Amino acid sequence: MSTTPRTPLDTTVAPFRLTEPDGATGVELADLLTGGAAVLVLVDDGAIDDARSAMLRELGDRLRDGGCPLVLVTPGESDAARSLAAVRAVRWLCDPDGEAAAAFGIVERRKRLRKGGHRGQGVFIVDRVGVLRLAFQPQEPGQWIPASFVASRLSRLGSHEATAARARQTPAEPGPPVASDEEMDDLVRTLARALGVSGTALTQLATASRFRDLGMTAVPDEIITKSEPLTDEEWDVVRAHPERSAEMLGPSPLFADVRAIVRATHEHYDGSGYPQGLSGDEIPLGARIVLVAETHLALRAMGDTDTIAHLRERAGTLFDPAVVEALAAIFGRAALRAQQAG
Repeated sequence: MSTTPRTPLDTTVAPFRLTEPDGATGVELADLLTGGAAVLVLVDDGAIDDARSAMLRELGDRLRDGGCPLVLVTPGESDAARSLAAVRAVRWLCDPDGEAAAAFGIVERRKRLRKGGHRGQGVFIVDRVGVLRLAFQPQEPGQWIPASFVASRLSRLGSHEATAARARQTPAEPGPPVASDEEMDDLVRTLARALGVSGTALTQLATASRFRDLGMTAVPDEIITKSEPLTDEEWDVVRAHPERSAEMLGPSPLFADVRAIVRATHEHYDGSGYPQGLSGDEIPLGARIVLVAETHLALRAMGDTDTIAHLRERAGTLFDPAVVEALAAIFGRAALRAQQAG
């Protein structure tokens, strides 16, 4: 499973053209985004298994009244796509020349016209200005992202767009820069590799990092925006979000390791974290990596010029000392290269 396709997240998707199943009407990507973000689900062979059908029906029910199109894209004819479209679970469009598959990086351009060639498949969210905000590509049979996650991601995207719109209408003093999902993903992967994480474990960690705060979508706005100290009851709601995030990834055994990391991203090395009070090596290494990476980026966003020093101060209490030192070594090598290049 991968959340980062060949086309990088948070970049503009190349324009492409789909067709109605009868081939008579062309549909541009921009046509799908007139009302906001769109979810496109590409399947590689026109067939669809029960896991995908169930996911699409559930997601279609969640999105039907929200104005966000759910588009099932096949290379050509598909009885399953036709049946899903008939019950209004999806809008069915075709990608006979592989333009959409190429734009999302799941088919090589030189192969896209090959009849019957493998095109790849996945779930993609594109926002109202054509920027790719989510990409999920299954690597194993039956490994499909839960409908609840896609809907939650859309909810988060909608909240961000609404906040941006309010900011445009009411100018305010600029705040500190906030790390993007792509920055977090890059740092987590770099730090994980430095600690010997590779292959499937690295993919699972990157997935957990991106989906770690899903459960925050269920925390009421009045708690998130509250300026006064939270009550004990309100803190209980906030501290429940790692468990909620893990639950929202669904019960599939394929997500077991991802859920374990997500559930533990707020655990502290000395056992003072939540929700389970794990300590030391009881905490999955991936969760220890996520906590250090996220804290570093947050400190940097607030203008901290020596994040390593501050992380070292809490190494052994909040953070795994080995992870902190791995991060320090990464930045030390980067500084040395910059010095040599200068």
